[in-house]
Amino acid sequence: MTGLRSDVPLADFRVQERVRVRFNEIDGQSIVFNANYLVYADIGVTEYFRALGEGQPGPYFNQYGTDIRETHCEIDYHAPARLDELITIAARVSRFGRTSFTLHCGIFRGTERLTDIEISYAHLDTDSGQPTPLPGSFIAEVRRFETRTPSQD
Repeated sequence: MTGLRSDVPLADFRVQERVRVRFNEIDGQSIVFNANYLVYADIGVTEYFRALGEGQPGPYFNQYGTDIRETHCEIDYHAPARLDELITIAARVSRFGRTSFTLHCGIFRGTERLTDIEISYAHLDTDSGQPTPLPGSFIAEVRRFETRTPSQD
């Protein structure tokens, strides 16, 4: 991961969802099991698209006759979350490509950064399954919504 992603403060994420760490999310070390951070990231993705008007990306992209598929994910672990702690799942679109975009999820305890997760999505034509350019209206909507302007390739 690049250093810039870890430099984004909690205040620069428009979408923030607080959750409590539950018993079934921890491992034998009494910290959140590493795979559960992807579950948290999925909550961030859902809440991001809820903020744009839909609770899931599927219905959002259906209006364009397209869909998205995850193509790559990177996780940097900075500090563990523990049982019963309140954590904040923060989400923002950090980058646009021609036929893809990247969503950055930061997991925080207060203002302390616990984890950074970047998920890249391919934008696909529903009928052919082939990559297709991101709709300009989606890019414009995200740019209006975001506090920090996503980069564009």
